[in-house]
Amino acid sequence: MNKIILGHGEIIEKSLDNKIELTSFDKQNFIDVRILKIKILETTDLVIEHTTTNEVKLDIYINLEPNTKCNLTEIKKEGNYKLGYKFYQAENTELNITKVNDVNSVKELLIFNLNGENAKVNYLLKTISKLDEKYDLMVYHNFPNTESTITNHGVNIKEGALKFAVSGFVPKDKINCVLNQNNRIINLTNNNCEIHPNLFIDENDVIANHSAHIGKCKDDEMFYLKSRGINEKAAESLLIKGFLMQKLPDHTEMEKIIEKYWRWKNEPWRFQNIRYWHYLLW
Repeated sequence: MNKIILGHGEIIEKSLDNKIELTSFDKQNFIDVRILKIKILETTDLVIEHTTTNEVKLDIYINLEPNTKCNLTEIKKEGNYKLGYKFYQAENTELNITKVNDVNSVKELLIFNLNGENAKVNYLLKTISKLDEKYDLMVYHNFPNTESTITNHGVNIKEGALKFAVSGFVPKDKINCVLNQNNRIINLTNNNCEIHPNLFIDENDVIANHSAHIGKCKDDEMFYLKSRGINEKAAESLLIKGFLMQKLPDHTEMEKIIEKYWRWKNEPWRFQNIRYWHYLLW
């Protein structure tokens, strides 16, 4: 497994094979931002883990060479982050991104450039927002026959204010593009949360979908669990756990985060068979 561990935005440990080319630059001129450049030369998996208690300013550039696939997992803990990402995908590439966040605050700008036919990106974010979190994502379908699926799922707690903005762009004559956006926030506070889904499409021959939902746990799901004898607090906790773990290829980090904020004190035996309840609800 290829892995990069960043502390305060600096590389403190790395384990990479010859399928990945890594270049890093220290703080750049007046903007005081570190830069990390990653080139994917062959199909591979990569984990990037951040840990800090300070503010981090970092730009990350990831370039996929033709006919490659990268499964990227990114984990952020604590700290205050201001991050910029630029992804460049050549023809016949697939980028699968899974992000799990447990931070104090974060502002992210992510720009995806699908620069070749049959370039495909699948993006999945799971986050628990305690303070301000803002994510701006822009997907540019610069070639025909490209595909993007963007999923943002967050739970807003404490003093959180969570915002998602997702924009998909398809110019004229870029046919057979597919764009999917799925954004949902479970807001457990009275604070303001926002979702802004946008599709800017100048071509008719495309498939484009977007969804956005902000609210508490769904009433019908709460009713279903309470009808099985689960009290309201435990039912809410179970739904949040299922929501945050849904679609994750690996539940390990999210299990730790959930345990940190929601401890199953009442009837813990009901949560041992989480996969069964998860199956019923999703």
